[in-house]
Amino acid sequence: MLHGSFAYAKSLKKNVKIFQEKELWGYKSYLVLDPTSNKVLELAESDIERDVDERHSVFEFKYVLNASKVKNMISGGILSHIGGSILPLPHQIYALKKALSSNNIRYILADEVGLGKTIEAGLILKELKLRGLIRRILVLVPKGLVLQWKEELKEKFNEEFRIILPQDFDAIRRIHGEGNIWAKFDQVITSHDSVKPIENRPGWDRTKVELLNKERFLDLVSAGWDLIIIDEAHRLAGSTTDVARYRLGKALSSSVPYLLLLTATPHQGKTDAFLRLMRFLDEKSFPNEKAIDRKLVSPFIIRTEKREAIDFKGEKLFKNRYTKIVSVKWKGEGDLQRILYERVTDYVARGYNRAVKERKNYIGFLMVLMQRLVTSSTRAIREYIEKRLEVLKSQRFESETLDFEEFYDSCGEEILEKLISTYSMDVKKEIAELEEILSIAKQAERQFFDVKLDTLFDLLFKVRLGESDVKFLIFTEFRATQDYLREMLQKRGYKVVVLNGSMDIGERKAALKEFEEAADIMVSTDAGGEGLNLQFCHIVINYDMPWNPMKIEQRIGRVDRIGQTKDVFVFNFILEETIENRVRKVLEEKLEVIFRELGIDKMSDVLDSFEAGIDFTETFIKSIVNPEFLEVYVDKAGESVKEKAKVFSNIRGLLKEEKILDVKLLDDLPSRDVEDYLKKMCKNYALLEGKIEYEVYDLSDERVKKLLSMPEFAFSNKVPVIKAAMGENGYWALWEVSVNDSERYSRIFPIFINEQGDYKPATARALYDYFLKEEFKFEGFYEIKKDVVEKIREKALEIAYNYFSEMRDKYQKSMREEIERRIAVINLRKEAAMRIGLESVRKYRLFQLEEEEKGILEAAKSQKNIIPGLKLLYTVYLEVM
Repeated sequence: MLHGSFAYAKSLKKNVKIFQEKELWGYKSYLVLDPTSNKVLELAESDIERDVDERHSVFEFKYVLNASKVKNMISGGILSHIGGSILPLPHQIYALKKALSSNNIRYILADEVGLGKTIEAGLILKELKLRGLIRRILVLVPKGLVLQWKEELKEKFNEEFRIILPQDFDAIRRIHGEGNIWAKFDQVITSHDSVKPIENRPGWDRTKVELLNKERFLDLVSAGWDLIIIDEAHRLAGSTTDVARYRLGKALSSSVPYLLLLTATPHQGKTDAFLRLMRFLDEKSFPNEKAIDRKLVSPFIIRTEKREAIDFKGEKLFKNRYTKIVSVKWKGEGDLQRILYERVTDYVARGYNRAVKERKNYIGFLMVLMQRLVTSSTRAIREYIEKRLEVLKSQRFESETLDFEEFYDSCGEEILEKLISTYSMDVKKEIAELEEILSIAKQAERQFFDVKLDTLFDLLFKVRLGESDVKFLIFTEFRATQDYLREMLQKRGYKVVVLNGSMDIGERKAALKEFEEAADIMVSTDAGGEGLNLQFCHIVINYDMPWNPMKIEQRIGRVDRIGQTKDVFVFNFILEETIENRVRKVLEEKLEVIFRELGIDKMSDVLDSFEAGIDFTETFIKSIVNPEFLEVYVDKAGESVKEKAKVFSNIRGLLKEEKILDVKLLDDLPSRDVEDYLKKMCKNYALLEGKIEYEVYDLSDERVKKLLSMPEFAFSNKVPVIKAAMGENGYWALWEVSVNDSERYSRIFPIFINEQGDYKPATARALYDYFLKEEFKFEGFYEIKKDVVEKIREKALEIAYNYFSEMRDKYQKSMREEIERRIAVINLRKEAAMRIGLESVRKYRLFQLEEEEKGILEAAKSQKNIIPGLKLLYTVYLEVM
């Protein structure tokens, strides 16, 4: 019997492949391969029939068809069927494919703002769940994004998450009992600052602090998560290793196998902070700052810039943006408003100077807020003074701890709540001065409404003349201004809805729904606007201007994002006769020159950090205190920005991914859910085995892996016949090609040869889909000639080699890059070891690293070996009805 031929094994009741014929003392036996178990067996000659069993079952064919589809989807990288309310864009499919290209799924998703990092995280989450790799998932986000994440994961991915915040603990315990609250739910969303550890709190003893840290921090870390997603992850890198957010990030990242860090600005110009972020992903690969090298960083970064992103037609994804300065002057009616501004500015200048001298940062913060309040609205400064006077007169002071990072990273309304009850440097003097200012504020309010409001009315009217159904998104820093705008706009007949940081999840949801369906205008604070997706609105009005330009960029990003169908118009309101306006003009001119010189076209790349917030805030407040030195302060800020810009120019290549985004990436999306193919695979295999009942296995189940290892088709001179009302008469065959028998590097493909011997690729693919979708049966058998068999094999070899070459190159490239990365890390760790003072410890550490390096190089040698595989999975004859 020929080596490599098929025969029927009576004891196994299946076809086997002959490997070797043996004879001893007149007894013959055969070494055979059982194709279904991949086991080599020795069978007696009497157990072997020369002819193969030609009783091929239609259940066998259908099992192979569905298994081949599942296997192709696994090797292609995407299994989950994506439909309903989401169709991913090319860059999002690219992100998913790159994330799945490695078994070590720990990445930074670093797309620019507005490109849908939430969608990418959701796609990866769904894939990992489908593969049975994850069950318990934690999503950690800024407070203002909690609801948005819950709704997007439900709406776009049908994933239910439970929002848990510390204020919910008692209610959860009443319903679910005592124990670790975080362990009671498999899919949880919570906020950064609600779970970060604390060192102390005014009036708390050590026991109370430790109990809080256990419930919020330690229990969270030890809850056994499979995947953690952290949004705005750069915040957890912290300014130092001592800050609470960093300790939270480090503890969580080291407790979980799969980790996704989402941030549009992973590197904010400070290498030490970026190193801390990278160490969240892989501490061993980034021993020190020398590891911040493109070759080492690149495998962990997935990033697309707006200029690269394309839509489903391959066209530019984002609309144009137009920005206009709306200059506002104090007219005759606004004289008292001008006097109020000057009086507050004088008070702030003196108070800030004293705070600096006495090193009382909290008073300095308070002065900064007062200056921003007076340019926001008369009501905002008046309400603040009334509340502050109440605190001063009752002397109900609270010592609120607030660090620089928290102050510059937070929104005006949030900081105001924390600072309004802070201690006074001189209670009597502060009361007297504030009462004088309050009197002016009240007179100004009675005299005339704010001059900015008059300008706003004019703008709304003019825009409505050109676009009658337009919606407006108006931003302010403070709730008092928000309330004022709502009242005044409603009096003019506008339908107005508000959004701010004090609103709970239900209120925010209702406000967003009302704005989309009925309201003309939404007035939002910065805290309220965090995380909004308002693509149905295309006009943004910045009623007051934060001192940090990035805050403005974040506001505009609420409408300038994926799904926006119109050009975006931004109107920035500026009080012309103010020191702030002078600073802004000079600063903008300087920044424009700097960015032009260094070839930087996006301010956000350089300025999105709390250090930038410090630079700009100090420039504004110092210019207000000493306006004669305004140019000096602006120059200093400009130099600081220039240094950051130079750093960014150097790191731009660090984050840049070499890739080509193409609409063809969408072709990789499965047309149907893999679970459907899995179900049919399991069902038909059970029927093949003579079983009526069957179980649908999870992809992580070892039994599925066995089913996906399909046996080679036992080719004889007859093949099953299928009759169909499509195509033409001919032979359809399914082949599998692989590299080193790897699931990741395998490809199953169909071919079709008609009766005339012509290869028809389109017919081959069409029949593949037809067989998967339609009901059919075998209609007898058809004799196949040897020359046709050879023609089918020749064509299969030709097509398979193209697939093989592509997979081989990817395999070798992947292996090479991984080895180079690991050796580079070993060298960096050797450098660090050389600095160990104790010689014995140094030598032992170097010896360990040498052994580790030898292991890597030995593994590399074996991985260089390439074993191609090609096997026939099935052949049928198509007869056209």
